[in-house]
Amino acid sequence: MSFNNHQIKKFSRQLILKDFGEEKQNLILKSHITFVGMGGINIPALLYLLAIGLNKLTIVDYDKVQLSNLNRQIIYSVKDVGKYKVRCVSNYLKKNYPDVNFLSLNKEINKNNCSKILKKTDIVIDGTDNWDSMLTINENCVKKNIPLLSASVLGYDGNLTLFKNNKKKHICLECIFPNPKKIELPRCETAGILGTTSGIIGTLAAVKAIEYLTNNKNSSKSTKMIFFNGKKIELKSIKINNNPKCRLIK
Repeated sequence: MSFNNHQIKKFSRQLILKDFGEEKQNLILKSHITFVGMGGINIPALLYLLAIGLNKLTIVDYDKVQLSNLNRQIIYSVKDVGKYKVRCVSNYLKKNYPDVNFLSLNKEINKNNCSKILKKTDIVIDGTDNWDSMLTINENCVKKNIPLLSASVLGYDGNLTLFKNNKKKHICLECIFPNPKKIELPRCETAGILGTTSGIIGTLAAVKAIEYLTNNKNSSKSTKMIFFNGKKIELKSIKINNNPKCRLIK
């Protein structure tokens, strides 16, 4: 794919990067990302990926904007409170990225619709905050061999994992949490959340998505969970191993 003058100017600062160039820019332009949840993680991830050249995407959410969202969900304003998030994001895309191809789904992802929603996507970024959705997305990504970026934040901390869902090496969310239905996730409305934490994890999600979509040869072959400690300003990672008893092993 050849670039027009507008694209050359727009992407000039990344096109001159060592080990990036036109080939990887084309890979981003051709990729399709599905964002599940238009909250504190996926909003910054979406904004950076759009700026870098993402041209095909699906956004999924069923919530309305609340005033308490505005400390971290930076695409919304006070005028958006009470409106559906996907409609606000759709309006933003139409205004600022009129050439981007996107599908906007104002619905909750569940076992009945997940397979259809994730159809024809190259990678899924899950920014939801409830186990039912996370487990459903994880299971469908495993079945369809779709890479899944699973991220969460709470308080000052956050974490992020890229599950590549390779047929030859099974590692998924349920390998880490074999009895997930027994786990109760603390929520932002009770435990709190510093807005910048969401921004950092969302930005890291964008970085990992780019790394995967551009076939970065320097990326780790192992599956790692990345942890961010917002009080100490530290990043750490641990290797995730296959769980031979995982119920989703094919």
